[in-house]
Amino acid sequence: MPSAVTERREGAGAGAGRLRGARRAGAALWRAAAVRELLVVLAFCAFTALLTWPYVTRLRDAVVDPGDPYLVTWIMWWDYHQTFRDPLNLFHSNTFYPLRYTLAFSEHCYGLALPFFPLFAAGLRPLTVHAVAVFLGFALSGYGAFRLARTLTGSRGVAWVAGVVFAFVPYRFHLMSQLVYLFSPWIPLLFEALVLFARARTRRRAAWLGAAFFMTGLTSVSFFAFALLPLAAAGAVLLTRYGLWRERELWRRGAAALGLASLALLPFMLPYYHVSKLYGFKRSVEEVKANSAWASHWLSSENRNKLWFGMGETIKEGARFKLFPGLLPLLFALAALLLVEPLKGRARAEESAAAGAAGGGRSRRLARLDALAVFAFAASLLALGFDGTDYFGGLFRYVTSERALALLAAALIARACLAYPAFLRATHANLAATLRSPRRCDAFWLGLVLACVGFCYSLGWNFFFYRICYDLLPVFRSMRVPTRGSMFAYLGIALLAGLGVRRLAELLSARRPRLSKGVVYAAACALLLAELNAAPLNFMRGAVNPDAVSLRLKRTEMRGGVVVLPAGPDFNHLHMLRAADHARPLIVGTSGFNSPQADQVEHWTRAGTIPMGFMNLLEEIPASYVVVKNELIPERRATYTAFLTRAVSAGRLRFINRFDGRDDLYAVVKTEPEARAEASPPPELEIRDWATLLEEDPVNLLGPYAEWSRALYRLHLVRGGRVPRYADFMADARGLGRGLVPGFEEAERDFEGRLRGLAAEWARGAEFRQLYEGLDDARFAERLYQNAGLEPEPSATAALAASLASGAETRAGALLSLAADPRVVERERNRSVLLLHYFGFLRRNPDDPPDNSLEGFNFWLAQLDAGQDPGKLPLAFRESFEYEKIKGK
Repeated sequence: MPSAVTERREGAGAGAGRLRGARRAGAALWRAAAVRELLVVLAFCAFTALLTWPYVTRLRDAVVDPGDPYLVTWIMWWDYHQTFRDPLNLFHSNTFYPLRYTLAFSEHCYGLALPFFPLFAAGLRPLTVHAVAVFLGFALSGYGAFRLARTLTGSRGVAWVAGVVFAFVPYRFHLMSQLVYLFSPWIPLLFEALVLFARARTRRRAAWLGAAFFMTGLTSVSFFAFALLPLAAAGAVLLTRYGLWRERELWRRGAAALGLASLALLPFMLPYYHVSKLYGFKRSVEEVKANSAWASHWLSSENRNKLWFGMGETIKEGARFKLFPGLLPLLFALAALLLVEPLKGRARAEESAAAGAAGGGRSRRLARLDALAVFAFAASLLALGFDGTDYFGGLFRYVTSERALALLAAALIARACLAYPAFLRATHANLAATLRSPRRCDAFWLGLVLACVGFCYSLGWNFFFYRICYDLLPVFRSMRVPTRGSMFAYLGIALLAGLGVRRLAELLSARRPRLSKGVVYAAACALLLAELNAAPLNFMRGAVNPDAVSLRLKRTEMRGGVVVLPAGPDFNHLHMLRAADHARPLIVGTSGFNSPQADQVEHWTRAGTIPMGFMNLLEEIPASYVVVKNELIPERRATYTAFLTRAVSAGRLRFINRFDGRDDLYAVVKTEPEARAEASPPPELEIRDWATLLEEDPVNLLGPYAEWSRALYRLHLVRGGRVPRYADFMADARGLGRGLVPGFEEAERDFEGRLRGLAAEWARGAEFRQLYEGLDDARFAERLYQNAGLEPEPSATAALAASLASGAETRAGALLSLAADPRVVERERNRSVLLLHYFGFLRRNPDDPPDNSLEGFNFWLAQLDAGQDPGKLPLAFRESFEYEKIKGK
């Protein structure tokens, strides 16, 4: 039998063998390229979780706001839904019914949604998929920049720095509500594909270039348009550096790859052309101007960044344009620009000789280019002064400043490509020689191109570069926000920052040989993560689950569309999100452009009485169902109730049911005559007059009835020269309101007639005669002006007295006329609103107990006169102890 020692040795040997096997397996696994790439992605995911904490813990329903995230969620869901249902009609979405190509009213986001189709298929809620996509938008953008920098330089250290900068630049947090622009990995991957193809013109790399080009356009139309110019410039730089201008294989395979990609993109681009032709959608110059930044806005930082919070708030419109990329990225990029390694020996001699050989004499082409540059400079000066005017026969309506400046820039670039002017020809003969110089690498030139072009994009209409793009390239006319082009500048800054850290690492290692370059890279990345941190990130929990009425619509077949009320900028994003739940044709909505039908719905229901003409619109569209979300219209519920009551009474709407105790569903009878009611109409659909509403709650003096109440207030004021008392005012209001049904078109005319009747009744009354019977017409007119708080003007009082004397005006009519005077309306606006809040909420006069004086009233009035928002009064009165006591009783 073997001894115990032998057994232990054999066991130890076996354990060591297993350990060596595990190490070999681990090394083989690490050598697998896919595993290494996955680990890089996971590292960026960890960085994202750290810098956006606690976002990763709330992926089920996290959104930064209830606006554009809901819109993008619907777009991604529609891409998935229609792909497996009817892909040939992808752009005919279920919003803005009955229009066609409605997906093209904004970004179609198909390339964004495509990677997340498995999540939809797994049953995740659309808003959850959006939250996951936002999280991965940071990580994958960083990974894309990592790959580009690694391909350009061969250095993982440079790649990590570039990836961190591009993934977490503060502006990316500014785009968190617009996922399609936050999610930008295809931008660096497109340029990586270009670099790879320039270095080896194989079929495989040409195919990758075409695929990256296709996915860029498939993901974001805006970024695709922005990428065209820097892609062409980067291509020119690479062709010059590698001397590939005359290589046929490059042009043949490159044209084939990009041509096939463009053909594949046509089905996704043509709908935008159809939309512009069918509906005339085009971004106006004014929209572009309003969304164009100035150079100073590059010093304004996104507030989610914890270190630079509040930076730039004093800059004009600094709260809108937050372009600051962080201090360290700029300093590292500056190091790449300034800390260039000097040329050595033979390379310096060769470049100096080349510069000298090119410096002797100017060719005819140079002379012509010089002349063209001088001419373009002179024309640009004149164009800047006369731009858009009719001087010189309207010449400068055609020779615009942007065209003259573009010609000047082209002439200077062409001149530099042939030969620098003598005073600039220190080391290189021309721009081509500069680009070929070994002093700078591919990453530097691509970073510089991207940074410059992206910076010019961000200035939009404030710089000629974007104006000439808008003038010459039709695709730029569909974009509203030029500042999004700054994403290309951030990619350029990221590349330059990586190069800057590499140069710093080289210098520090030269001085301190024991200092590893890896330590410098790690320290730089740690500092960048600390500077670009946004944790704890502020966000909210979105409406991830469908409501009951949406689930009911999902089960309902219909001939027309659905109108959800209220409609408008504050509500339509939520309606879009719910459209991903019910999948029925939605008439209202929001996007880059709106439909005329949606605008009309908003117009008819936004304010004031909802007339029966709105019912005509619903029937013409045609609408099948109307959803009224009562919790969203607390101040206008009575107005909606009046319209709905009348429409139901006329048999044009049919009440179906109430869901979740708040959402009412109505069928448009003309479109859906077979729709059946499932419950009795709610009690509020009974027709009630204003007097009944005031008896139920005096707060009905306010809200949609405030204009009536203020008109009655002014009439009291002009009659007696003092504000009305609660008992008298309420008695008169109830008298005016008997039989007066708010919400109908006739109600306004009826109210005016009733107010004239009240004034006439007052003029016949004993109190009025006691006040004014002894006054002649001139003194009566003067007294009314004093009562109204206006300075009696001799001409105005004389005119009023003459009208009274001739019988053209009555004393009751004079009361009404002066009470409606715009000066009185404006002068009494704050005081009337405040008094009505006392009457409506507290049901008393301002100087009644417990106040016993006007001190509180005067305090509030001073606040309103100083600019306090009157909209805050209802909340203040509702939360008062006295009102809570009244409601309790």
